[in-house]
Amino acid sequence: MLAVSALLLCGLQLSAQDHPAPTLTHATAYGVTEPLGELAKIPQPVQYGFHLANPVRRIPKQNFGHGVDTAEQNPTFPSEFSIVNNFVGLGNGFPGYIVGGEPPDANMAVGGTQVLQWVNTSFTICDKSTTTCGPAILGNLLWHNGIPGTLCANNNDGEPLAQYDRMAHRWMLSQNIFASPYATCIAISDTDDANGTWHVWQFSVPGSGFPDYPKIGIWPTSGVNNGYYQAQNNFGPGGSGFLGPQICAYDRHALLTVTAPFTQICFQLSAAEDSLLPGDLDSILGVPNTLAGTPQDEFYIGSVAAVDNSHLSLYQFHADFATPANSFVLGSPNTILQAVPAYSGSCHGAFGGACVPQSGTAALLDSLGDRLMYRFAYWNDGPPPNALPCAVCGGPHAQHWYVNGDVEANGGQSGARWYEFRAPARPGIGTLTSTTLTTFQAGTYAPDSNWRWMGSVAQDKAGDILAGYSESSSNLHPAIGLAGRKPGDPLSQLSDEVLVPINNNGSQTSSPWGEYSSMRIDPVDHCTFWYTTEYYMVTASDDWSTQIASAKFSGCQ
Repeated sequence: MLAVSALLLCGLQLSAQDHPAPTLTHATAYGVTEPLGELAKIPQPVQYGFHLANPVRRIPKQNFGHGVDTAEQNPTFPSEFSIVNNFVGLGNGFPGYIVGGEPPDANMAVGGTQVLQWVNTSFTICDKSTTTCGPAILGNLLWHNGIPGTLCANNNDGEPLAQYDRMAHRWMLSQNIFASPYATCIAISDTDDANGTWHVWQFSVPGSGFPDYPKIGIWPTSGVNNGYYQAQNNFGPGGSGFLGPQICAYDRHALLTVTAPFTQICFQLSAAEDSLLPGDLDSILGVPNTLAGTPQDEFYIGSVAAVDNSHLSLYQFHADFATPANSFVLGSPNTILQAVPAYSGSCHGAFGGACVPQSGTAALLDSLGDRLMYRFAYWNDGPPPNALPCAVCGGPHAQHWYVNGDVEANGGQSGARWYEFRAPARPGIGTLTSTTLTTFQAGTYAPDSNWRWMGSVAQDKAGDILAGYSESSSNLHPAIGLAGRKPGDPLSQLSDEVLVPINNNGSQTSSPWGEYSSMRIDPVDHCTFWYTTEYYMVTASDDWSTQIASAKFSGCQ
């Protein structure tokens, strides 16, 4: 055991040394907007033509052949949740909206009284209680008003992300610019009301590399690592070639208080890694302290099939906004690996591509199975008094991380593979190892021959888990499915499926589908799940619709 521990520690030290020193930059522009509710009433800049969002760039994956998926199962218990709200989001069917971009990149955030959904180049703000939505607002309107003339103001490139900082009761929007020299655009509301004023920033992309497939996680702490954490795939200046994932941290305290300097700390990882997801806080309680009394660092997961088909790669990012030179990253393929049940790449081992069948057309949809799907949702049970009794959380109070992806099921179809990782809640994890974070359960949801892909998963305060995903077959137009479990249900299994009622009377005759969806937990009751993704009302190439649905388990009060 001592020899194994020594080897592990050596691996961690080498991992930290192998990564170059951090790149430190500051915002290149910032400003404040007029109230968004008033801006939305003003005629917005004209968008000419159809906007085809940056096509997601693929990283080749090794075909490991078919792995025996020990977690695959048929549901053996009825669904234990009910759909609460269900209404049309942006897209075909939304009042006054004309689809002008592809794919939708459907995602959303949920606040105190509002839901903010963002698809491709527009977002809308909806009232949670009435489910009425305001007009579609161009995605770059905030930057166009707050920092005119900048890259963020003049471009509206898609792959957007909507977040709600539940600890600060503030909204956060981010979007990358894919026109050289590239940029990251961040907006944070000044209050809980998304229709109020916002502060906006533009940050450069270190190395001026093409910043593909960005993802953001909120990681609030009381220490020097209090930040908003980002991951993106760096395809080099002008998109010249894949260099590896770039991970960045933004000073959360400085952005919330509008206190310069607005610091960005980035690391460039190797081309053997890709498509990382940062942890994203969902729980009532924030990030715990480690045994040494310092706030726990941010964790990333990803690099699917970088080593084999029975592990995922973990990463620890310590950002130090007080002394940026003290920032470091631990982890890379072959150093910190998370053992999971063996998996085969979706699309018959290819880890993605156009392979998902639909009703009424020979066109196949893209599963994007070469990466884990948004989000890497985080929940901290915390010390007693606790939202979960120890009998439920399986012993000591725990920290939970949830993520999902697409794998090949035994019938050859894609199944929704989901994971729950755990670590003790107190003390929090100090230095990440392959044993401090463990795989508590993992399942592939493939109860029939239908294809399920591009999902998102989270938990509520009672420990219930809900997964949402797209579902299709040669006899089914793309639909929206939900499946969940309560803490006492059999491990690694989800319940019978519930299909969200939608007018899915069509299929998509082009290949790119969605690119991501979003499952959120309500920050008020911490019981209501909210999910959004796409579907088609009519068969067409680029005329998608989206749905916003909420669901709740009866035992969560």
